[in-house]
Amino acid sequence: MKEYYLKSLKMIKMLNIRTVREYNNLLENYLILNVESVKYISQTRRFNEIVKLAKEVI
Repeated sequence: MKEYYLKSLKMIKMLNIRTVREYNNLLENYLILNVESVKYISQTRRFNEIVKLAKEVI
């Protein structure tokens, strides 16, 4: 599960995703977690904070 979480964050960073709508469009093409799962693992309800976390991922 953690590897999919990191993959999701890396995709946000690489593709410069800013909104939940843009992220949801990725779900069809890539094997990444849905928004609710990423929020749960990140322990936040704000997508903007997830974007900040993604920028810190190597």
